[in-house]
Amino acid sequence: MPLNKNTLAVVLAAGKSTRFNTKKCKLLYTVCGQPMILYPLKVLNQLKIDSTLIIGYQADKIKQTIKNARIKNVSFAIQEEQLGTGHAVRFSKNYWNKENILILNGDSPLLKKDIIQNLLNMHADKKADVTFLSAHALNPFGYGRVIKTDTKIEIVEDKDCNEDQKFTTLINAGVYLFTKKFLEKNIDLIKKSSKSGEFYITDLVNLASSQNLKVQTIPVAYDDIRGVNTLEELWAVEQVKRSELMKYWMLKGVRFDLAQSIHLDYDVEIGTGSFIGAGTLLLKGTKIGKNCNVSALSIIEDSIIGDNSNIRSHSIIQQSKIGENSIIGPFARLRKDVIIGDNVEVGNFVEIKNSKIDNGTKLKHLSYIGDSKIGKSVNIGAGTITCNYDGFEKHETTIEDGVFVGSNNTIIAPIKISSEAYTAGGSTITKDVPSKSLAIARAKQENKRDYASKIKKNNTKSKTKKTSKNQNNLTLNFIGAVKDKESERVL
Repeated sequence: MPLNKNTLAVVLAAGKSTRFNTKKCKLLYTVCGQPMILYPLKVLNQLKIDSTLIIGYQADKIKQTIKNARIKNVSFAIQEEQLGTGHAVRFSKNYWNKENILILNGDSPLLKKDIIQNLLNMHADKKADVTFLSAHALNPFGYGRVIKTDTKIEIVEDKDCNEDQKFTTLINAGVYLFTKKFLEKNIDLIKKSSKSGEFYITDLVNLASSQNLKVQTIPVAYDDIRGVNTLEELWAVEQVKRSELMKYWMLKGVRFDLAQSIHLDYDVEIGTGSFIGAGTLLLKGTKIGKNCNVSALSIIEDSIIGDNSNIRSHSIIQQSKIGENSIIGPFARLRKDVIIGDNVEVGNFVEIKNSKIDNGTKLKHLSYIGDSKIGKSVNIGAGTITCNYDGFEKHETTIEDGVFVGSNNTIIAPIKISSEAYTAGGSTITKDVPSKSLAIARAKQENKRDYASKIKKNNTKSKTKKTSKNQNNLTLNFIGAVKDKESERVL
C-alpha cells in the first residue's frame, strides 16, 4: 500500500483554549480569513491522508466549520474529559486502522504539505519507530525542549525543565509519526505528570528512546511550525502567513505599497501588474484583475475587479463585480450584489446596492442607487437618489440606454425611464418617462421683485432692536452692581 494511504492522521483539537481568555475555541479564529483548524486538514487532504479529529470544547461549532468547508475524509471523536495530549492519543486508539499514525495539533496553520511528506518519507527510509519535527526558537518559552545525548533523545516539557534545559533552543514542534505497532505497545505506559496532572504525548518519544528503538527528529524552520496558544501568538502567526501570501503575489508581478499595513486573505487572487495601496483590506473571495490600481485604505470583500480598473482611495466594495477599465471612488460604497460593466465611472460619495450598471455609464457625485437596472452610456447627475423602499417592500428602478438624469433628481420606484430620455435637474420623478422625452417634475419658480431688499431691511431692524434691548440689560446690571458695592462699604 502507498505510504500516504497507509497513514492515519490524528488531529488534536479538544482543548478549551484557556489562554485566549475569550471563551471561544481558538481553532475557530481565522488566520488570513480562514478558520485555523482548516489549515492542517487541507494539507492532509492534499496529501490524501485520512484524518480523525479529536474534539471536545465547542465540538459542534468545529464540526460545522469543517462541514461548511467541505473537507473530505475526516472522522470525529469527541473527548469529554481532556487530560493532556497523551490522553487524547490514547482516546483515539479505536481509530487506528493504518500502519502509521501521524499526530499533530489543530493549531498548526503554518504547516506545509512538503514538510509532512518529507516526514513520511524519512520515517519510511530510516525504518523508524518514531519520527518527529523539531525547530530552533529564539524564545522557546512554552515549548517542550528536545534534549539529545550520544545515545538517547528525549523531550522535556517546559513546565518540567531544569535551569539548564530552559536555555535549550531546540524545541518540539508537536508533529509525530509513530508505527501503529509501537503505539499499541506503549500508549498505556504513559504516566500522569505529578506537576500538571496531565498525560504527555512526549513521553512516547522518551519511552522509545529508553527502549533503544529507532527515533528520528527532522529539523524545520520555526516559522513553519509556530503554535497558537494566545492572541499574541495568533497575531504573530497571521503576520507570517500574510507575508508568505504577499511574497507569492510579488513574484507574480504585484506591487504592495507599505506591505506591512495591508491585510490579505488566503484565497485572494491578484493579476500581474496590479498595485495595492497602503492600508487596503483584500478580504476572502476577492479577485483583482491585471494592471489594476487599488488605492489606499480601500476595502474589497468577496468581489471581482476586472482588468485595468481603478479603485480610488477609501472605497468599500462588498460581494460585487466590476468590469474592465472602470473607475470606482474615492469614497464610494458598493454593498452587495452590484454588477458594474466596462468603462463605468462611479465617483465620490456614491452608494450602490443590488443594482446592475451597464457599460459606459457615469455616476460621478453624491448619489444613491438601489435595486436598479441602469443601461449603457447613462449619465446620473449629482445628488440623484432612487427611492426604492416604501416602508414595506423594495421596488425596482429601470433606466434604459442613453438616458440623461439631471442633478438632484428623486426617482420614486417602481419606475422606468426609457432610452435617450432626459429628466430636468431638481425633479421628483414619479411616473414612467417615454423614450426621447424630457421629464420636468418640480414646483414652478416665482420671482418677487425687490423682495430681497425688504427681507434685508426687516432683518436689520430686528437686529437693532435686539442690540438695544441687550444694551439696556447691560446698563441695568451695571447700576445694580454699583449699588451692591456701595452697600458693602456701608456695612
